[in-house]
Amino acid sequence: MYEGKKAIIQRKNKRDLYKKYVTRERDFVNKLVAGLRKILPNTIHVFEDLDKEDLVSRRRAEKVRRKRNARTPWRGIHRRVSEVALTAYVDPRNTSRECPRCGFVVET
Repeated sequence: MYEGKKAIIQRKNKRDLYKKYVTRERDFVNKLVAGLRKILPNTIHVFEDLDKEDLVSRRRAEKVRRKRNARTPWRGIHRRVSEVALTAYVDPRNTSRECPRCGFVVET
């Protein structure tokens, strides 16, 4: 989100402005977590146990998606959610094809 601005500011060596954008990004994560807690109280939040290296590898995704995945603070979001709510990590295999209620896996 703020990664492009942070990169430009870091090249220009403006530390105060860089800290401002780091704070904004942290505030965004906190607002996201607060929203999840408000919308989904008393639930277990389940995250896929993803390897970020696979998300940004050249052979797995196109350039735009790699950049977006590299910029997203996944671990920070996971860490912050786990501080305020119950969380669980699941194997990412078949999560897009498996029914969360009955466990049926679609073949196609």
